[in-house]
Amino acid sequence: MLLQTNSYIVPRDKRVEHARLLRRFRQTLLRLGCDHFEVYEQTGANWSSGDNSGRFVQIMRFRDRKHQLSVQNAERADPSAQALLKEFCDLINLPYQQQQGLFAVGFYTSFLRMPEFPPRAPGDAGEPKPQLPDAGDAQAEDENGAAAADALPADAGDEAADSADQETPEIDPEAGFQSQEEDFAAPGRIPAVPREQADQAENPTFPSKS
Repeated sequence: MLLQTNSYIVPRDKRVEHARLLRRFRQTLLRLGCDHFEVYEQTGANWSSGDNSGRFVQIMRFRDRKHQLSVQNAERADPSAQALLKEFCDLINLPYQQQQGLFAVGFYTSFLRMPEFPPRAPGDAGEPKPQLPDAGDAQAEDENGAAAADALPADAGDEAADSADQETPEIDPEAGFQSQEEDFAAPGRIPAVPREQADQAENPTFPSKS
């Protein structure tokens, strides 16, 4: 990749005409095969607009030396391009700027380029998106579960219910109250305090206030 720059000064009273010429420059260069043409204006420190020097720089990019020569030869052979170039030189007074060292031309070759990344959608932080389960996998799991259920014997559920009935002892609803009825059967008899309640009385959970 090759780069050519043209740096020059534009008088304040000719800025409007300069902007018009640059638009025509871009159209002409595109027609001649140069598809990368940019123009920048120098500003003050930290891009402040209060101290403009009137200096501009044109940037033209070419794929290689062959591409640059083809654009240059097409420009020299095009009468309208030569007329536009002469109008530009008269606007900035090119001979005077060359004599005073105000006009500068630079040639650069590619040294280090940043890799190009696809544009991200708004709000995309680059985090990997969670993968949703595939519909085919969910269907396969349902089929495997149904096949496992079909593989069990038909009477397996009945046998499990019978074994549960045999192991569960019968509970008399009145048996739980017999001990309490015996404790209060004799008049004047004080029922015995359960051991757990006696332990809690000796070792209370919450300390008493002194």
